[in-house]
Amino acid sequence: MAAAGALLAPACASIGRPEGGARDTEPPVFVSARPAPGATGVKSTRLSILFDENIQLDDAFNKVIVSPVQSTPPSVSANGRRLSVELRDTLVTPATYTIDFGDAIKDLNEGNVLDGFAIDFSTGSAIDSLRISGMVLAAENLEPAQGMLVGVYRADSVADSTVRTLPFERVARTNQLGQFTVRGLAPGTYRIYAVNDINRDYHWDRSEDVAFYGGVVTPTSERVLVSDTLKAADGTDSVVTRQVTRFMPDDILLTWFNEQYKAQYLVDNSRPERRKLDFRFNTRADSLPI
Repeated sequence: MAAAGALLAPACASIGRPEGGARDTEPPVFVSARPAPGATGVKSTRLSILFDENIQLDDAFNKVIVSPVQSTPPSVSANGRRLSVELRDTLVTPATYTIDFGDAIKDLNEGNVLDGFAIDFSTGSAIDSLRISGMVLAAENLEPAQGMLVGVYRADSVADSTVRTLPFERVARTNQLGQFTVRGLAPGTYRIYAVNDINRDYHWDRSEDVAFYGGVVTPTSERVLVSDTLKAADGTDSVVTRQVTRFMPDDILLTWFNEQYKAQYLVDNSRPERRKLDFRFNTRADSLPI
């Protein structure tokens, strides 16, 4: 029996962790959506988007934004491989809608980020597809501005007070590198701004950080050839070319600053003596009352 035990001992498997294969470094891949990207005549306020693996959302309340801007934020949730969006405002007709997820979508296991993912659809018979891209930096140190709201107005509708009173017509948000893309634009000329939009009203309040482009922007597109490198199963590389649409301008640079503005209002008043009144205001006054 001792000899039999000795013969069996080497055959026993050692207890250990099974190998899980190579680490996943790729972000989730879009599979399908209902309504489909580029769909027209859409009436539903609910969207369902499917990916090739289980996903999770990171700060969807702040990172996911909709154009045209919504007075009520959308409801966004993830369940397995499916992402669901419900728009809570009445749809405008006709209009091109863009749901920009920024960098809010990650795969569930490794946290690989799907950056710059967006879905476009139209409630009318056509879809506007032009884009403006660029970067927002801090004026004082040229550091990338993460999470800033970038918005546009049609140039022919902008007055001096527009950016302080009316919500942007279309919006995007900068990623970790300060990069942005405003999508779903119709042909025309635009003025472009960036604000940190602390109170979520989609325009600039004078106490907020702000950046603006000095001139007007005219979005265009063209078909160009690009080269890709494909790797075969045997490890060899091959170069292929294909046509893609290039949207311009794609190099807009905005630098934000802060006016250090303080609203003027009466803070306190008193009457320390019979013929003396004291008034205390929130900030320095440019002039005194007569």
